[in-house]
Amino acid sequence: MRVYKKIMDALAGVEAVVLSLITVFVTALAFINVVVRKFTSSAFGWSEELEVNLFILMIMLGCALAIREGSLISLTLIFDRLKKNGKKIFVTICTVVSTVFWVFLLKYGVDKVLSQIKSGKTTPSLGWPEWVFTIFLPIGAVFLIIHTIEYFIDAMSGTLKLDGEEGDAE
Repeated sequence: MRVYKKIMDALAGVEAVVLSLITVFVTALAFINVVVRKFTSSAFGWSEELEVNLFILMIMLGCALAIREGSLISLTLIFDRLKKNGKKIFVTICTVVSTVFWVFLLKYGVDKVLSQIKSGKTTPSLGWPEWVFTIFLPIGAVFLIIHTIEYFIDAMSGTLKLDGEEGDAE
């Protein structure tokens, strides 16, 4: 179990670094674009295309990290009223439903990427192949699946403290 947690912690660390780098890059790009628009008559039209698609990757990776910690937005009205075993059953149901959805998202993303590779379509501003940005969807789905399963394993093994119960959580 320790090796598993070290691997998952390393993966989450890489995700956090990637998220930080993307945030810095997108923020700087947006700022430069605003300054250029303000003081000149030109703009970086291509930058908006890049920003929007990088934000999609940020959202997907951010949600995956939130799932890992059990902090994805949720309504806990029922969950909070359950006993320990009820919470575990509830987590199991939520994990199955979430994982099915993420797998559907992964399949849809892969199909979309393959379709775009086949069509050879390019983005309007940058002229890059569309699949370069669409691949962020299946990549994000993979991380969502991984961290959903990680959360389930941690909840079932007792290493994650479910609200209101004793556990080995930090």
